[in-house]
Amino acid sequence: MKNILYSILITLFITLTFTTNTPAQDYTKWGLPEGAIARLGKGMVEEVKYSPDGSKLAVASSIGVWIYDAETGEELNVLTGHTSNVLCVAFSPDGNTLASGSEDKTIRLWNANTGEYIRTLEGHTRYVNSVAFSSDSSTLASGSNDKTIRLWNVNTGEHIRILEGHTDWVNSVAFSSDSSTLASGSDDKTIRLWNTDTGENIRTIEEHTGDVNSVAFSSDSSTLASGSDDRTIRLWNTDTGEHIRTIEEHTGYVNSVAFSSDGNTIASGSWDDTIRLWNTDTGEYIRTFEGHTGDVNSVAFSSDGNTIASGSEDDTIRLWNANTGEHIRTIEGHTDSVKSVKFSSDGNSVASGYDGNIIRLWNANTGAHIKTLEGNASSVSTVAFSPDGNTIASGNSNDIHIWNARTGEHIRTLIGHTGTVFSVSFSPDGNTIASSSYDHTVRLWNVHTGTHIRKLEGHTGWVYSVAFSPKGNLLASGSGDGTVLLWDLNPTPTSNITVSLSPASVASPSVGEQLTFSLNIADGQNVFGYQATVFFDHTTLKYVDSTNEDYLPSESYRITPVVSGNSVTLAASAYNTESMGDGTLATIIFEVVALKASTVTLFDVLLTDKTGDTAVPSIANAEITKPLRLPEDVNKDGIVNIIDLTLVATNFGKTGENVADVNGDGGVNIIDLTLVAAAFGNTASAPVVWGRDSEIAPTRAQVEQWLQAARQLNLSDPTFQRGILVLEQLLASLTPKETALLPNYPNPFNPETWIPYQLAQPSDVSISIYAADGKLIRTLDLGHQPIGTYHHQSLAAHWDGKNTQGEPVVSGVYFYTFTAGKVSTTRKMLILK
Repeated sequence: MKNILYSILITLFITLTFTTNTPAQDYTKWGLPEGAIARLGKGMVEEVKYSPDGSKLAVASSIGVWIYDAETGEELNVLTGHTSNVLCVAFSPDGNTLASGSEDKTIRLWNANTGEYIRTLEGHTRYVNSVAFSSDSSTLASGSNDKTIRLWNVNTGEHIRILEGHTDWVNSVAFSSDSSTLASGSDDKTIRLWNTDTGENIRTIEEHTGDVNSVAFSSDSSTLASGSDDRTIRLWNTDTGEHIRTIEEHTGYVNSVAFSSDGNTIASGSWDDTIRLWNTDTGEYIRTFEGHTGDVNSVAFSSDGNTIASGSEDDTIRLWNANTGEHIRTIEGHTDSVKSVKFSSDGNSVASGYDGNIIRLWNANTGAHIKTLEGNASSVSTVAFSPDGNTIASGNSNDIHIWNARTGEHIRTLIGHTGTVFSVSFSPDGNTIASSSYDHTVRLWNVHTGTHIRKLEGHTGWVYSVAFSPKGNLLASGSGDGTVLLWDLNPTPTSNITVSLSPASVASPSVGEQLTFSLNIADGQNVFGYQATVFFDHTTLKYVDSTNEDYLPSESYRITPVVSGNSVTLAASAYNTESMGDGTLATIIFEVVALKASTVTLFDVLLTDKTGDTAVPSIANAEITKPLRLPEDVNKDGIVNIIDLTLVATNFGKTGENVADVNGDGGVNIIDLTLVAAAFGNTASAPVVWGRDSEIAPTRAQVEQWLQAARQLNLSDPTFQRGILVLEQLLASLTPKETALLPNYPNPFNPETWIPYQLAQPSDVSISIYAADGKLIRTLDLGHQPIGTYHHQSLAAHWDGKNTQGEPVVSGVYFYTFTAGKVSTTRKMLILK
């Protein structure tokens, strides 16, 4: 019997030993659901807390609760089970229990020593923002977005009582040292003190002018500290509720406050990216901890008061020496919410798209972070690798971005969707991308040029997913309308149809001369009607006449060419149902109106089906070469972009010979401008359509005027309509989704700088500039400003580096606070002389 017991003990010892050591070997494999073999990333940081003995750090994240060795920063464990982001954590004073609160409306209790799950506390109807243990570890308090505080029996999980009275979210709860009193801070801008035995509201403190984000008792419970969106820390007498003092040095919202164990020091974390220390008795400023590059959400003292841990929206946890301010170490790997993940074709890499407008690449074998792709305009909703693994496509709000997977370089942006892009997929040959969107459509794109190939319409709801068949001839799309549609990507006419032009070019024509071109088709197969578009260079031609060869066996019809900008569109008025065979589609006669080149060159032909969607790749006679410039390329730099658009606008109303007269009608007007817009992205190099930081970019008001004038013309020409679409997209790009303050430039600077910003709503705007000690230096009153982007030097706020008295300020760090309506944001800048 002893031998059996001895064997069991040995087995248990070995099991426990290996169970304890295994997590340290590969933390990417901890706490995984059944069937999962690894985890890449650790979730975004919400809150950090020390264990009572100071040996561990608990981090609330979007995937669970991470446990770290507080001394080395080594990962020890991850506690998973919540079904949504974990927002808060707390250790019990006896160190035996860990509580976590989540967006899933529950609280979970864990064994703090082993990580074993104990029980779930349910009752809240909204997010749980804060949890706190009583001093004897027997009671847990929780604060929630449901505007209530709940008390729970830790040993049984039994719900004790609800504390009601707040009129908005409860952000923070804290017990006094004897647990007789509970403090709560709320978005209703109040602090409430409660009798924990009776649930009675003892008093309400109403002096904060912003949301109360954090409350904390001193070790003897005589003092209560609160941090608020009004950028202050306030100290209160717990017994009387009397206001002791206000600390006003932070330049952003105060998210978190914490007392040292001896009660002599307060730490505060803020939206201004800093942690600050204060003397509790005098309110005197001690020091600032700088290094985070995002809002500081949480601060905590170690039990001995010598170390401070801080968690930030820059996705890091930092440890600091509380006595010297020295940075000890940074814990990295936490990231924003993941919206999409995809493997590379060789299985060695994983791409993940995040809420933070970025894509991260990971080594699938080791879990190591390879690189970050930045530049998306909004959160990344979907990612996909090309079959060869060299290219990544990402979708976000309206746009698709193409990246070099090896270097991380941004290649191009595909613009066309009018709603969020939910899914992107590469064709098996890697030449085509399919995208699906909130706008109910599926679109096809040429990977190498960025050209829009076709729009597939038919869904009546959001299209969430697209996938190619293995051969690439079919595409499936799934929608919120409850249907999956299959699309034939090779409809007739088939890809063996060739369209050519003869002659390819005419050298040295004269004004008034008539030029005849033949548009030929070969190897036709059951063409159900078509539309041929011929593109020529920027010599101005006027359509005169055209003839048709009577080669159709069942029907004859006339083609009416439409000249618009640099293209001629020939639309069939009837549709053939039999084989076309080889023949001349049409003979087109033009008259030379104005010579802008020595040779008239026809450089491309596009054949499309009767619906106007591309059915055949653009195929031209081998003799045909593309011109170096287009008529829409007003400044002759080889690219049609925002600069050309603006140059046309500056020439409005001018007549006679003018490079901005794109259609050659003798005057520069809104038609020329819209045709330039239509040519955006049509060049072989697929240039950037516009840059929001370009010095020549138009204002939102200008684009609104252009768009209104173009719409009033009521022209149905497809090219003109494309121009209107591009103007609509340009307007959308100049209409910010949120009001925001942007980094000043240059920075550092001497003696002047520009402060850009953007407005999602019309607002009264002002910028206040402060010295590092909080002294107001200068206020720039910018008055009432309309919606728009104020990025460029002609629009951004300008500071000449002088104070209110007109005197140059000294070198150093300065803070600038932007106020627009209810929005107030602070950043810092540096003057170097």
